[in-house]
Amino acid sequence: MNERDDTKPPTRSRGLTRRLPAGVIDASLASLATFLAGLTAVNVFGDVDRGVYAVFFTSFMLGVVLATNLVYVPASVEAVALPVPDRLAHLGRSVRLGLIPALLGSVAVVFAVLVTSSLTDQGVVTGLAISTAIATVLSPIQDHVRRMLHIAEQSWRAAAVSAVQFGGVAVSLATMLALDIERAWLPFGTLAIANAASLTAGLLLARRSMRTRDLGTLRFGALARQGRWLLAESTIPSLAHFGVAAIITKLAGPEAMGFAEAARVVAQPVLVFATGLTAVLAPQSMQAAMEQDAPGGRRVNRLYTVLILAAGAAYLLAAGRPWVWNPMQHLVPAAYVVGWLAAVTIVSNLIGAAMYLDINELLGARKARWLAGIAIATSPILIAVALTSRATGAFARPYGLMARDVVQIAWYRAALRRHYDSAPHGVGARG
Repeated sequence: MNERDDTKPPTRSRGLTRRLPAGVIDASLASLATFLAGLTAVNVFGDVDRGVYAVFFTSFMLGVVLATNLVYVPASVEAVALPVPDRLAHLGRSVRLGLIPALLGSVAVVFAVLVTSSLTDQGVVTGLAISTAIATVLSPIQDHVRRMLHIAEQSWRAAAVSAVQFGGVAVSLATMLALDIERAWLPFGTLAIANAASLTAGLLLARRSMRTRDLGTLRFGALARQGRWLLAESTIPSLAHFGVAAIITKLAGPEAMGFAEAARVVAQPVLVFATGLTAVLAPQSMQAAMEQDAPGGRRVNRLYTVLILAAGAAYLLAAGRPWVWNPMQHLVPAAYVVGWLAAVTIVSNLIGAAMYLDINELLGARKARWLAGIAIATSPILIAVALTSRATGAFARPYGLMARDVVQIAWYRAALRRHYDSAPHGVGARG
């Protein structure tokens, strides 16, 4: 009874082609919301305050990892192991379990305040600190709801949640500009408002599928035991990213960090597309790893790799350099002040995107400890390259990311080979 029936199509292929566009639309709209907030920041702030915003953005990225990795990602892995109709059963419970870690994560803004308080007016620091803290609480919860909708094969509902988020940013941004609100409140203030609105919409869309039948109780302790490794896997790199921002700001000046942040905004669509593909493909990849189905894992990975490389190469040609048909040079002109910085940052993001599915596959293989070990071992590369920023300037950030990500990709692939090679003979046979 436990033997696989090879005459039946694998469940992970069901509706995949139909849901891929929804995943890309979802990630695109969610990123457009963040892009609008970042676009506002890089254009309303001067060179120094743009660098200050970049430091707060890294503190935001550091803060969201606590709830995401301690509770929300482990909960999503548990959901993948359930039948599709039951995958949203524990959503309400998992949202509540992650609330306190989300609140604790907002403390990360204190580090940004300490780094930037002497660089600009206190009003700017205060506005950024409060709005960043609120966004840090709401963002991981909203992301979790969208991720769970994808796992439950309700990807178009996830896209609807992101549509509300994008609309929330656009409306709140227009309103705050019309009311002449202090500029420091704009980037993260609009993002916080949009996350609150879209989180509410997501919970309403998921409510009929929540707790469909008794599947036992989701417990914080069980999630945290798995999540502690994921927390290490994300916290150490996030701390390293914050260290990079602080080092570049100190050695090369906040202006250099501001130019690097503008280039990051331009390069973000590569990661947006990768996130959209991953949202739909990750459950299939994780399931292949759970079953030690190497051919199935390779099929999903090949599809992902072809799509991400094709899209990344096209975007590099379109936005890597200023030219007449590049809209980014008008939207984010600061990204092109330093020659080739935008192009190098796009290449850096493309390399980083190449490993998104590998990470999810290793999660499905229950190799969170390996992910943590790899992250800890490779994060010093970022700091080492950042220390060259007196000479490399704004390039220190993308150079460091490229160096670290190449090493991580090689390590992830080796770990996956070991996982599939350990399968019992005849189980998940390599084809």
